[in-house]
Amino acid sequence: MACRGSGVQIPSAPLTKMNISFIKEILSQTKELVLSQFFIALVSLLQVSLVVKILGVENYGIVTLMVTLPTLVFRALHSKNSDVTLVSIKQDSLVGYSYLFDLLIGFFAFLICLITLNLPISTYFGIETLDSYIVIFLASRIIQTFSESSKALLIKQGKLRKFSILESLSVGIRFLAIVALISNSPTVENYIIGQTIYSTFYGTASILLVRKSLKINEFNFNGFKNYLKSIYPIFRDIRFNQIIGIIPQHFDVIVVSIIGDYSSVGIYRFAKRLIEPINYIISIFNPWLQSKLSQEHTFPIQSFLKKFLFPLFVTVTVFYVVLGRTVIKLIGSEEFIPSYEPMLILLIGYTCYLLTFWIRQYLLFNQLIKFHTYGKILYSFTFILLSFLLGSTYGFNGIALSLSISMILQKIFEYAIYKNKLPQ
Repeated sequence: MACRGSGVQIPSAPLTKMNISFIKEILSQTKELVLSQFFIALVSLLQVSLVVKILGVENYGIVTLMVTLPTLVFRALHSKNSDVTLVSIKQDSLVGYSYLFDLLIGFFAFLICLITLNLPISTYFGIETLDSYIVIFLASRIIQTFSESSKALLIKQGKLRKFSILESLSVGIRFLAIVALISNSPTVENYIIGQTIYSTFYGTASILLVRKSLKINEFNFNGFKNYLKSIYPIFRDIRFNQIIGIIPQHFDVIVVSIIGDYSSVGIYRFAKRLIEPINYIISIFNPWLQSKLSQEHTFPIQSFLKKFLFPLFVTVTVFYVVLGRTVIKLIGSEEFIPSYEPMLILLIGYTCYLLTFWIRQYLLFNQLIKFHTYGKILYSFTFILLSFLLGSTYGFNGIALSLSISMILQKIFEYAIYKNKLPQ
């Protein structure tokens, strides 16, 4: 690197050493989360590999649609509720109210799912009849909602190791349950029962993990009313944010099922599952960054972006482009080779998200989360418009392209807000 105006060349080795030192420092602080998310990603990919081989393309498409409705409803009403708790709760003793709130929201979401599945549109979710195992699966999602409050408490207390163990153990239980059940009898019902075991374990274990921090004897109705009033502004903003965001992230498989068949859904979903390790990478740094910002309110984000995220972006991109087909054959089979193209198209949007995920945390901790919601609105409307234009012509590749373009436009908008609204 040259020092301008001096004519003297300064060696670049110190800069390289600084980069390596910066990366080592971050990995040292997040080692539990790194190990946890690596385990989760590995187990999840292994699960996908076994499930698609045992169930086949069509049945994999069916189970994908079956879990879509509860995912849509519970995410709309409850996802990211840990952010509400993390930002609003100042005393650990008040977290007990958050668990009651989880229960009420979960029960409401359960009722919405039941009502929806008794309507003619239930066939769009791969469900012909509302069997008892489906009802039990929906009920288990109520229990899983408790994990959001536990997640917030563990992050607030800086107990990232416990948080990592909880997530890793829960995913391990899911893998064992699903694989054992469908290996014994490769049916859609057994797959859903495996998901039920996972949701029940995750929610129950999350409460047991933080039980010593819960002070049930301090609970009172007036305190709960005050809690609801205090969280309402941030809860409203995050709920609107999540409702807007579910349109592209979950309706895409429904659109694919409308323009194609169950096999098309299976291929598209398989491509998306192969890209999801990028989300696991982001999941490593989200709680870590939240912990940093909740305690310090400052962080050298530009160094993090240039010295860590950009090299990571290059590595991830090269991996998928060069080894993509090999990974598809290894995890799936020859019949999933058509998922290579939608996988690369989705890669464009997801790597953009990887480079910019930190913006949301800055907006959240600076009471500007509404702008993230505006970005989600742009994201959703762009997806709706493009999916109709591109999906009918290019099939699932068109849906993948619609999703990536929408993600990029959202992140450009959020970055503009970050630059203009926050001190640099």
